[in-house]
Amino acid sequence: MNIKIGCTGWSYHGWSGTFYPKSIKSSEWLKYYAQIFDITEINSTFYRIPTQEIVRRWDADTPRHFRFTAKFPSSITHEKRLEKVNSEVFSFLSSLSPIYEKISALVLQLPPSLSFEEAKPRLQELFEILPDDFVYPIEGRHESWFSEDAISYLKQNKHCLVWNDIAGVNNPMPITTNYLYVRLIGDRSIADSEFGKVSKDRLNMIKDWANKLKDIQDIPLAMVMTNNHYEGFGPATANSLRMELGLRELIWEEKKQNTLGNF
Repeated sequence: MNIKIGCTGWSYHGWSGTFYPKSIKSSEWLKYYAQIFDITEINSTFYRIPTQEIVRRWDADTPRHFRFTAKFPSSITHEKRLEKVNSEVFSFLSSLSPIYEKISALVLQLPPSLSFEEAKPRLQELFEILPDDFVYPIEGRHESWFSEDAISYLKQNKHCLVWNDIAGVNNPMPITTNYLYVRLIGDRSIADSEFGKVSKDRLNMIKDWANKLKDIQDIPLAMVMTNNHYEGFGPATANSLRMELGLRELIWEEKKQNTLGNF
């Protein structure tokens, strides 16, 4: 199985001096990130639809092999709860056109209050207008998404149910299609101001995730995204998972400097 591991975003001031060299500007962060990782989840699209100018910059700052995933805007998933969202969907898809060839997945993160029963007819309408160019993992957080009916529906329609590690969600992690999308989110106990260093040890949980992924058979692709709230520092969490999976450790400039300083 090809396991692609990245972070949920790259624009965090706490990473300056711990992941990014302090000498580079924030406008250069994505270019640097893309030298270390080969995939990221765009978290900012959840809050606003980006301009094409911004997206063209993302394209210019990343190599051809680099891949993006992106969250649907909250105006679609949370405010309108998937109902009558055609215009917003078209605006979102249009905004991303400069990176179409680099997009692997567009993620439907649904609010915890949106049940499978309420969402089902709206999803059917939504998928009638979504292009076949991408896959669309669904992150249902209401408990009904883990029912037999929901899992059967997702399997029949070849929709991926996101596997997540997040406070308050008891996800049994069923396989519903031919790829996996995993989000290691954690909880909100780590403040944004503390991002940039590991402040919560979740190594045992990371080992469990690695073992679970190792046990998967006949699934060609898994995309795993690590969030700062999981341990405090998304890149370090991604690295820990990589090493537990037997993958190469990623070395960034600040990691080299910190390692040399220990001698």
